[in-house]
Amino acid sequence: MLMGKKKSNKLNLIICGIAFVIMVVVLFMEGPENIFGALAKLNPLFLVLAVLCMVVYWLAEGIAVHFAARSLDPKIKFRTTFLVTMVGQYFNCITPFASGGQPMQVYTYMQKGVSLGTAMTALLSKFIVYQFTLTVYSVIFLVCKLPMFTDGDLKPLTFLVIVGFIVNTIVIVLLLMLAFFRKATTKLAHILVRLLGKIRIIKNVDYALEYIDRELETYYKNFIFIKSQPMMIFKMFIVTVIQLMVYFSITFVIYIGFDIPHDTDFFTIISCQAFVLMISAFVPLPGAMGAAEGSYAAFFKPIFGDYYTGVSMFIWRFLTFYLPIIVGIGINLKMAKSGVDLTNAADVMKEIEAKGEQ
Repeated sequence: MLMGKKKSNKLNLIICGIAFVIMVVVLFMEGPENIFGALAKLNPLFLVLAVLCMVVYWLAEGIAVHFAARSLDPKIKFRTTFLVTMVGQYFNCITPFASGGQPMQVYTYMQKGVSLGTAMTALLSKFIVYQFTLTVYSVIFLVCKLPMFTDGDLKPLTFLVIVGFIVNTIVIVLLLMLAFFRKATTKLAHILVRLLGKIRIIKNVDYALEYIDRELETYYKNFIFIKSQPMMIFKMFIVTVIQLMVYFSITFVIYIGFDIPHDTDFFTIISCQAFVLMISAFVPLPGAMGAAEGSYAAFFKPIFGDYYTGVSMFIWRFLTFYLPIIVGIGINLKMAKSGVDLTNAADVMKEIEAKGEQ
């Protein structure tokens, strides 16, 4: 089982590496002279500012998680939470639907002496606040800017944007249902599990029901804490608002850095970036590979033009996807030297759960 997980992580990294090579090849198909010419016109100060935006994004993530972690255990240091944050960024990038981040974060917290309950509650608090904040942003962008793209070449993408918004909304609705309608949520989960059992998608229905009940119980206990900390949640919300705004602004910084007529406003660019994120939300590949690059090129080509779109997409994708992977590999190697093997974290979590040692 442990070897299977290691192979899975290695395979995901190989896939990410192949995607990077493909992106570079496609970029150079536009002509090396065009690429280097566009890069030559990029103000280095704005490139540095774009990198700093990504660093601020990571710091904001860590600060928001730390609000919750410190409210549960005042002895937790921010450097521990920031390490956990970067571990999550790495595994979110290399796993489909960003599903691998949270288990690895919990495991890393535990390796630093933080209890399983504290780790899970802090990370769940951040997840809920992040989903809620993203939904608020999405509503604003959809209402204010999506009508601009309902005609012309971008019309087919508007459907995907709406689907992505629905996916995010469903997640936050289910979380709120669990918080305030525990029995109804449990019954709904049981109905879905039994339905999936009848159509042979789930083979062991009894085990699935027990697992669902156990997970829902854990989440509900965490919600009790969350509901008792309104000021903490508000502070996490404010930090997450800043975090997402900084993330959406990376492309705008790149846009300003190029020597092109700047006739597109800030709000339009961050709206396009939010639409790219919505489309990426339901693509079952690490980092939504292909969908993220394709939707970026489609939304930003009218803004950057043929000459700058490919280069801007490469810079944006490198900063938001490949840079966290590079940093994460460095963290993994450093932790491995100290005896912490993150490649086994998910399996260790399963073993802890099976033994009932939470």
